[in-house]
Amino acid sequence: MENKDVTLFIQALREKVVPATGCTEPVAVALAAATSRKYLAADEVVEQIRVSVSLNIYKNALAVIVPGTGEPGLEVATAAGFFAGDPDKGLKVISDIESTEIEEIKKLAESGKVKIELAKDCPGFFVQVKVQTLLNTVTTKIVGSHTNIVEIIKNDQVILKQEEQQTTKQSTIDDWIRTKKLRNIWDFSLEVPLEKISFIKKAAELNVTLTNEGLKNLYGLQSGRKLQQVLCEDTLDHQLLIYTQAAADARMGGAMMPAMTNSGSGNQGITATIPVYVVAQRQKIEQEKFIRALALSHLVAIYIHSFLPVLSAFCAADSAAMGSAVGVCYLLDENFEVAQKAINNMAEDAVGMICDGAGCACALKVGNVVSSMYRAVKLAQQGVEIPVSNGMISEDIDQTIRNIGQLASKGMRQTDPEILDIMINNK
Repeated sequence: MENKDVTLFIQALREKVVPATGCTEPVAVALAAATSRKYLAADEVVEQIRVSVSLNIYKNALAVIVPGTGEPGLEVATAAGFFAGDPDKGLKVISDIESTEIEEIKKLAESGKVKIELAKDCPGFFVQVKVQTLLNTVTTKIVGSHTNIVEIIKNDQVILKQEEQQTTKQSTIDDWIRTKKLRNIWDFSLEVPLEKISFIKKAAELNVTLTNEGLKNLYGLQSGRKLQQVLCEDTLDHQLLIYTQAAADARMGGAMMPAMTNSGSGNQGITATIPVYVVAQRQKIEQEKFIRALALSHLVAIYIHSFLPVLSAFCAADSAAMGSAVGVCYLLDENFEVAQKAINNMAEDAVGMICDGAGCACALKVGNVVSSMYRAVKLAQQGVEIPVSNGMISEDIDQTIRNIGQLASKGMRQTDPEILDIMINNK
C-alpha cells in the first residue's frame, strides 16, 4: 500500500472519530452560540438570540436531552452554549456545565429571547446564531459539518469568512475515501503498523464508559438496563443489544460524558465500537487484533457514510453497523469474503430505517441495527448471502455500498420534510 494511502486512512480516523458530549446537532448550535459569546464583553446582557438552522438540525434537536440540563430543545442548547460553552472545545463545547449555571441556562431558554427558525434555501447542514446586546451584534455561521465555522461577524467587522465553495463541498477526506474500495480498507487495517492506529482504543474507552453509565443510572428509556433484567441468558446476541442500547440511552438521555463519534454522530460511534468490543471480550481476543478490528470497523463506517448526506432521513446507525459487521467478521473468521456477504445481507435487512429526529428512541434503533449485524454475520459464516437479483445487491460490494448512498441521497430526499411536518404537528 502506498504511503499516501496509509497517511490518509489514518487522517480519516483522526478527523471522523472524535469525542463529543451530547447529541451533535444541538451541540453544533451550542458551539455557534458559545463562539458568538466569545466576542462580547462579560457584562453585556443579551437582548435577543436568533437561531436559524436547516431542517435536519431542527429535527435532531426537538426531543434529545441537552447534557447537564435535563431538558431538550434548541432553546436550551443555545442557552447552554451561551452561558457555559467553551468554543475552543469543539464538540465538547458544553462538557463542563456547572450546577450553578443550570438555572441561568433554563431562565434564558424560557425567556422568549431565544428565537428559533428554519433556514430557507440553505445547505443541508446549516447553523447560524445571531446574538444581540444593547451594544453589539455577533453572528456565527456553521456550514457543511458540525464544527465547520465559516463566518463570524461582529457588527460590521468580518472576523472570519470562508469562500463559498469551502462552505458547501464535502471534506477532502470524503472525496478521497470514495475513490477507495472495501478491500483497500481491509488490507490497510490488517497491515498498518499497530502503533499508527493504537489511538483508536480511546473509542472503546469512552463508549464502554457510556455503556456502564447507561446500565447503572436512569437515562432515556433505560432500554439497556431493562433488557439486562429480562434477557436472562448470557448470550452474545443479548449482550450486544444490552451494551449498545445502554450506551445510547446514556448519550441521548443527557449524560455528562463524551461519546466517541463516527462521521459526526455519537450513536454511529457507539454502533461501530461496542459490538467489536463485546465480541473481542467474549472471545478473549488479543489486544492487537482487537485494535485492528476497531480501526477496520470505524473506517468501513466512514467509507459507507461518505456516500451519504451529512444528515438525512436515512438512519446512519445502519451504515455504522455494517462497519462493525466487518470488524466482527475479522475477529471471528479473518475472512474478507464473509465480511462482504455480511454487508450484502444487511443491505436487504434494516437499510432504509428512517431517522425521525434524535431522542431516547434512538437506543432502540441502535439495537435494531446491531441485531441486523449479528444475523448478517452468522448467516454469512454459514455461506448464506442474499443474491444479486434482490434489491440493492450488486456483484461488486462497493457498488452495493454506492447503491445505499443513492437511496439515502436521492430516494429519501422527500422523506425529511414529511417527518418534520409530523413532528411539528405532534409537538
